[in-house]
Amino acid sequence: MRPEFVPPERIPDTLGHSPVAALGTARSSTGLAGPITSSTGRTFRLPAPVAARHRSVVAQDRSETVFGRQAGLASIEQLLASGLTREALRSRLTRRVWRMILPRVVSADARPLDGGRRMIAGQLLAGEGAVIASTTAAAWHGVRAAAGSRDVLVDVPNERHPRSHAFVVVRRTRRPDPQSIHAPALWIASAPRSVADAARESGGDRARAIVLEAVQRHVVTLAELRHQLEIGPRPGSRSLRTALGEAEAGAWSIPEADLMRIVRASRVLPPMRANPILTTSAGRRLPRPDGCFDDVALAVQVHSQRHHAGELDWEATVSADGVFAEHGIALVAVTPRQIATDPEGVASRIERAHAQARRRPRPAVVVLPIPSAS
Repeated sequence: MRPEFVPPERIPDTLGHSPVAALGTARSSTGLAGPITSSTGRTFRLPAPVAARHRSVVAQDRSETVFGRQAGLASIEQLLASGLTREALRSRLTRRVWRMILPRVVSADARPLDGGRRMIAGQLLAGEGAVIASTTAAAWHGVRAAAGSRDVLVDVPNERHPRSHAFVVVRRTRRPDPQSIHAPALWIASAPRSVADAARESGGDRARAIVLEAVQRHVVTLAELRHQLEIGPRPGSRSLRTALGEAEAGAWSIPEADLMRIVRASRVLPPMRANPILTTSAGRRLPRPDGCFDDVALAVQVHSQRHHAGELDWEATVSADGVFAEHGIALVAVTPRQIATDPEGVASRIERAHAQARRRPRPAVVVLPIPSAS
């Protein structure tokens, strides 16, 4: 369940005031506590001083539970709802036992805010109905191309009006995500929604990188992104549509997508299959090249550590070059820099290699299209 919040009418308007002073000086009742039932069934009342201490201990236990659920963070509304008095809360903040890290957001200790705690703090600031969104959510889902910003993007229902503050960027939306997921202490936009929003809002090459990586890593499917494109807003949809088209064509990175565009522009090259499955005539699987011309079994590889998942993936890519040679598959290796700065030169190299490959017998390998990611 989402954290419960005290109704706004019970909380004073604190905009423009000191966070500590905003807690007020109202004191808790000094009357007798309510009836207490013992384990033997006897009912009695505690004297006022004892009752006050009892309430303080209970409230402390409850506030620690709130902090424990949220990585040492809580909103003022949650702490008051736990039974803590404004006076006790004001005292802890004044004595620096607790710290106000954002308006109405309290930290139980002085730990720095890491990525996870920043998201929790941002959601607490935004309040009820808040969902971590866009690039922040896409990065949480594992899309590295969406990471890099220290801002926390939060969507709230359109009828609410919380303000952005510091690293928290609050946006109102008329399209709440019905598929948002509940992680520990957080509500996160679904992977398809967060990737689509991130692409719309980022634009350009970053949008392409986010979509291609999300599809390549199976964070989302093509069908899910196509659905988000169709139901989402028009602003930014061109960036999402372009990136989605490249993913549907089989590209797994921006250099691969640009390579496919270079090949399509050539007047002599036939269509190139992106990331196809290669097997021997006996059905043994071979490494997958970034591109392949089926008519002559010519492979094209984009050599770049940056666009591979890690060191092992990069080593596998380099080792694949030798495997291709063992089976008679001709290979053209290019780099992202060459693709970006000298597309004509890349096209000429591939055209010459294709012409040379036509002069020798085609090796007995099978080239299969990439399975649909839909």
